[in-house]
Amino acid sequence: MANITLYNVEAYKEEYYKIFSGVYNDFRQNAVSDYNFELEPLNYDNFVKSIEKGYIHCLILFEDSIPTGFLVYTTMISEALELNIIHCIGNENLNAKRKLLLEKFLEYNRHIMAEKVVTYPMLGKQAQFASEIVNYKFKMVNTSVLAFNLTDINSLNKEKEIFIPSLPKNYEITNWKEEYTAAIAQIINASFKDSSDALFDKRFTSINGATDIVNKIINSTYGKFLPEITKVLLYKNRPAGIIFANLTNDKIANIPIAAILKKHRHNGFGKIMLKQLMDNLINTALTEGWGLKELNVSCDSDNISAYLMYTALGFVQQYTYQQAYRPKSV
Repeated sequence: MANITLYNVEAYKEEYYKIFSGVYNDFRQNAVSDYNFELEPLNYDNFVKSIEKGYIHCLILFEDSIPTGFLVYTTMISEALELNIIHCIGNENLNAKRKLLLEKFLEYNRHIMAEKVVTYPMLGKQAQFASEIVNYKFKMVNTSVLAFNLTDINSLNKEKEIFIPSLPKNYEITNWKEEYTAAIAQIINASFKDSSDALFDKRFTSINGATDIVNKIINSTYGKFLPEITKVLLYKNRPAGIIFANLTNDKIANIPIAAILKKHRHNGFGKIMLKQLMDNLINTALTEGWGLKELNVSCDSDNISAYLMYTALGFVQQYTYQQAYRPKSV
């Protein structure tokens, strides 16, 4: 008689501390290569502490009582239920194992899903699960990750030579000031409320939500905020556009969001802001000895104008991934 493997999915418990560590550390060792992680994941003890404090939740897949996979999610985002990662050891029956974890996740959170969208960035190997996850009422948005190589002399020289015209009368570009917060939140709301980003991040659909995004950026929730690198487009001394900048870590700078009010678009202002940001970042990094390797940004793959703006300044596409989302009450 053939052996039958018994599968079970359970929430993390303190009693699983020792037997689960190997699975988590397998993920941690492969986070960069398999899932395109920019930051090294938490070490095991800090990961467990985050579970214990309620910052994250973890479901564990057992095969014959042996942990072989897990799913991590958080309910900390007010407008969304964020599924962060699904990882399983080995290469056999991966989608079947992912389905078991996903189904338990959906079961555990059915009451939350009535009120919140579920988001899931399917980075790296998780793309293999895209054909299956649509059967659970998930939809997809294609996202591109582009980067400018700050260590390549040719790229740096080409960036210096890019001609940028002067701004028209009544326009200027300045650095971030806290007094711009309310106006920038309105710009972000107006720019993204009807975009694909709003499908999986409902904060874009309201002023309060956009304000939350701005506050999290300037409070360094998403990385160390760089107010002197961030650029604000002013029209008659009022904000009309923004390109934020932060540090993901000591090697990577990031543009978390860029937006311009509709009536000021198609004038090349985004390119001018981006060029000034890049010049400022490169000079500051050299002066301060930051040792940065890249400046990166994520954008909707279908947003051709944004994509072309970045590539015109020397950004190169690193990879694409599918941002999965499940609308609330489906």
